[in-house]
Amino acid sequence: MAVAHDMVAGPSRKGMPVSVTEFESLPLDAGSFVKGMPVNGATFVAVTTFRKLLQITRNPVDLQPTAKRVGYEADALEEEASVHELIQRALTGAKKANVSRYAQYIEDVVMGQRVGVLPPMHLFTQEKLEIVRHVGDQYALIPTGMRLLAIDGETQLTGHYQLQRNGSPEVREAHANFTLTAIIHNGISVDMARQYFYDLNILAVRPNIAISLSMNTVDPLNRIVMDVEAAVPAIAGKVDKQARQLRKNSPKLLTVGALRQMIVNVAKGIAGIQYGARPLEVEDLDLARLSGVSRDWLNGFFNTFAAQVQDRDRHVAAAAPVLAAVGAIGHKLYEANPEERPALQAELLADLERIDWTKGERWAGILGKFTDRGTFSIGGTKETAYTVYNVLTDPTNPGWHRIRGQEVPTPTPTAPAA
Repeated sequence: MAVAHDMVAGPSRKGMPVSVTEFESLPLDAGSFVKGMPVNGATFVAVTTFRKLLQITRNPVDLQPTAKRVGYEADALEEEASVHELIQRALTGAKKANVSRYAQYIEDVVMGQRVGVLPPMHLFTQEKLEIVRHVGDQYALIPTGMRLLAIDGETQLTGHYQLQRNGSPEVREAHANFTLTAIIHNGISVDMARQYFYDLNILAVRPNIAISLSMNTVDPLNRIVMDVEAAVPAIAGKVDKQARQLRKNSPKLLTVGALRQMIVNVAKGIAGIQYGARPLEVEDLDLARLSGVSRDWLNGFFNTFAAQVQDRDRHVAAAAPVLAAVGAIGHKLYEANPEERPALQAELLADLERIDWTKGERWAGILGKFTDRGTFSIGGTKETAYTVYNVLTDPTNPGWHRIRGQEVPTPTPTAPAA
């Protein structure tokens, strides 16, 4: 029989003392012991595994309003579901769609297929947990039958359950024993848990798309983006990796988002606009070819139009929709045979040299519009890149002639049939 020797006073914070009971041996029949360290009387940082989390949490899918709850645990599930509804969002829409992606991410990290990090999940119970010490280690005792609910990290938790259900035997075994961290909030009210949800989800400021893209070093496309920037002297060191849009007085020439979109469009053509900041499907791409073609095409464009790109006040060559359309023109080079590319690139650049890149009426209705104050306002990439691409590439488009300073040809009347 386990015997408690004494009570050890631990650190405290704002009136929440930590009491630690020391045992010679853990009373394993009392519940699950989760190793970690108490931060204060209401917070315990756990270092655990999913094998252990299976004993002390519930699959969030089972707590949804539409879940079927039958069997001997139906009453307990109903009670947990009612609390869950107060402290969490429903598992629907984008949150639900993200579960499978998160499960795949977890598998890749667990199996060493990618470098990654799994953030700690924040778990909650209204009950005050007993903290015990055994052979120098500290544990939170989760009584038998108790289930902790996720205040934060529920999508990850659902992904863990999905991976354990759908993974191969090898993956499930590795995943069950993979080290995870969780922060267990205990002895607090539901209202306090709701406040924690707010603090964890609302007060955080998400990085903008530009910063997120520049930080993702394992995305093969982003590696190409970095390689292309370094290999094209005209833009090396002049890509803004912080801002979504260039400031008027910025010394940079383009954003990392605009550069990435150019390369996406080299790969996919103008249809690449639909990807935006989403990961590019690369399974059907020759990444070495994409890198080489993007380097040569962008080097040719930025060298040929260096003056127009640098003078953003008077020219539109550096506008994000134009750059996206120029990238899409490079798709022709990606599809061409290597021996055909030099001549084709020279031909494409020669055609672009016929264009008047000066801001003005010729670009109104194509790239943007004039404001009431007479300022030319450039539209968004998704809204205008298709139109820009058409006037750059389609001689039957009236805008094709307009941006080249040409008269729109008058159609030849068709003679009436005899």
